[in-house]
Amino acid sequence: MKKNLVTFFFWGIVILFIIWIFTSSNKVQKPAYIKEEFNNDKIIEVSVDNIITKDNWECTDDCSGHNAGYEWAKEKGITDPSDCDGNSESFIEGCEAYANENSEDY
Repeated sequence: MKKNLVTFFFWGIVILFIIWIFTSSNKVQKPAYIKEEFNNDKIIEVSVDNIITKDNWECTDDCSGHNAGYEWAKEKGITDPSDCDGNSESFIEGCEAYANENSEDY
C-alpha cells in the first residue's frame, strides 16, 4: 500500500511539472519589429525587445542614446514597445526600456 501511494505522488508531481512546463512555454511572445525607412531609400527592421529595462541595457559608450530614448518615451507616455521608433538602435532600446517598465505586463 505504501509503495502505491509513493508511486501515485511521484507520477502526480511528474504530470504537474510537465503541465507547468507546457503552459509556461506558451507565454513566450514572438518579437515584434519596427520598420525604419531612411532618406537614402534603405529600409531596416529593428526588433522590439520586450525584456530590456533601464537596469539591463548594454551601452557601448556613455548611454546617451539610451537615455534620450528613455526620456523621450517618458515625455510621450509610451507604454507599448512597438510604439518606439527612431534612427538609432540605442534610442529605440531606451524607448523600449521605458515602455517595458511602464506597461501593464511588466
